[in-house]
Amino acid sequence: MIHTTIGLYANGSFKINGVLPEHLTDHIQYNLDMRPGRSFFVDGKCKNKGYHTDQEIKEFEERIKNDIKFKAVKCTAPYV
Repeated sequence: MIHTTIGLYANGSFKINGVLPEHLTDHIQYNLDMRPGRSFFVDGKCKNKGYHTDQEIKEFEERIKNDIKFKAVKCTAPYV
């Protein structure tokens, strides 16, 4: 299984990563520690709100929920 993580920046741009299960815990912690202002989603659910409002988070979750372009299919290490 590949986990999908998405970092959403304040300007609306985002970065998608495909993360191996054995890397997921460290990947999440790194993003929470090193990119606290960026919203961070794991498999479609917000793990860090960052600078976004609750409404913006809800809208982005809806946007990515059923869109296959927001689903990673392979590992993208090294992660960014």
